[in-house]
Amino acid sequence: MFDLELLRKVGFFSKLEARDLAAVRDASQVRKVPKSTLLFCEGDRGDSLYLVLKGKVKASLLAEDGREVILSVLGPGELVGEMALFDLEERRSATVETLEDSELMVLSGPQFLKVIESKPAIALSVIRTLSHRLRDTSSRIRSLIFLDTYSRVGRYLLDLAHQQGRELADGSLLVMRPTHQEIANFIGTTRETVSRALGELQNQGLIRLVGRRVILYRVKH
Repeated sequence: MFDLELLRKVGFFSKLEARDLAAVRDASQVRKVPKSTLLFCEGDRGDSLYLVLKGKVKASLLAEDGREVILSVLGPGELVGEMALFDLEERRSATVETLEDSELMVLSGPQFLKVIESKPAIALSVIRTLSHRLRDTSSRIRSLIFLDTYSRVGRYLLDLAHQQGRELADGSLLVMRPTHQEIANFIGTTRETVSRALGELQNQGLIRLVGRRVILYRVKH
């Protein structure tokens, strides 16, 4: 059992009343999971979902040629494995692994379905989360279809900076970047191409690479 305030700090549940939070708590447990732990693999049977309280996890697929394709990187307040809610007979569609030491709320699929059926506010929160996830997926597909590789690298860095970056005094954005291979896995290209793209973006004065940090400069019109 854990304090309801732990849930209230998570955006997904922040507006729920105490009795609704208690219903969620009673259907779940909290696990502390070290970095590089597999939560589940593509093809596994799924009967639970996870809410990230602390840390980060990644959802990925293994391509036919052995390359990893990162579908998403999820942090505090985001759901993982939510499709287990709606069809318990289906297999997991991706592999999910912790990227850092994490704290996860594990929700039993059947129990959480009962909670949703009796708590409309929670059902609406689930719908909003799934809609947001679908928009993100549509945006990534559009980028893969219409943008060249260098543009995809730039778009990825910009999205990352808006999500996790810090604005500097001159209006530029500072963000910690993943490895070249992780970026390549996310946008569907090779590590070498990412390296060339980052170098070209820096040569054009659009970014500055400082170790594992990237400074993104505002484009002046």
